[in-house]
Amino acid sequence: MFIGIKNIRIGLGLTVRFLSAEIGVSRSYLTLMENGKRRLPKKLVGKLAKVLKLPKAAVYDWHLEQELEAAGITDKKSHELIKKVLRMTPKEKESLLTVLREEKIAPRRPKE
Repeated sequence: MFIGIKNIRIGLGLTVRFLSAEIGVSRSYLTLMENGKRRLPKKLVGKLAKVLKLPKAAVYDWHLEQELEAAGITDKKSHELIKKVLRMTPKEKESLLTVLREEKIAPRRPKE
């Protein structure tokens, strides 16, 4: 996944030295992130998006997917569902919680 960072960096003509200085990490740490050996910390999402000229949401998705995989959630459909929930407004989240609570209290009976 984070091979994408390297490809974008190279495509923009940026060096590891320059990008690492811009986002505030060591060159070795950036290289590890580019090679998928270190996760992208949430605190770097905005900086990385700005320097790579990408939407912050796209870079946040990279971060989130790594966090989900680290938590053992590996299927892509779950990733997409979780990302949608995280993008919901507080009102939408409350509505979802209400539905989930109702489902837990009165589960649907299977159709015969």
